[in-house]
Amino acid sequence: MNDRLRYLVAFVVGCHGFIYIRFGIQVPGKVKEWLGSSWLLGGAITGDQLNALVLVLHVAAGIAILGCAAAIGLAPWAPGAWRPLAIVGALLGLVAFAVLWDGQVRLFVHEGGIGLVVSLSLLAGAIAFAAGFG
Repeated sequence: MNDRLRYLVAFVVGCHGFIYIRFGIQVPGKVKEWLGSSWLLGGAITGDQLNALVLVLHVAAGIAILGCAAAIGLAPWAPGAWRPLAIVGALLGLVAFAVLWDGQVRLFVHEGGIGLVVSLSLLAGAIAFAAGFG
């Protein structure tokens, strides 16, 4: 793969990781219409415990995805290292969305729907292109 393209992909994936971290720190407090509960978890976890879980999941996903971006950028020295990081980061991101989303379809984008789609794309890429950057 062309180095410029590899660095561009690493940059885009890295931006996704930074957004996960920033989103986890700011949300759910910034979404005024958020119900304060999780559609997936129901009333099992609410309030500060749910906020802490959302924060931890988003930051962990962001860190794993940032590691994936670094591994993509350093692919000639660490072939294949990006793939497990992409899979872990994407799965953590999917779980983070599932825990945060309160079931309101009109707030799908505000509660992380775009990140869900990007994480699904990252996961699909990691599964489909096993030797992509190695």
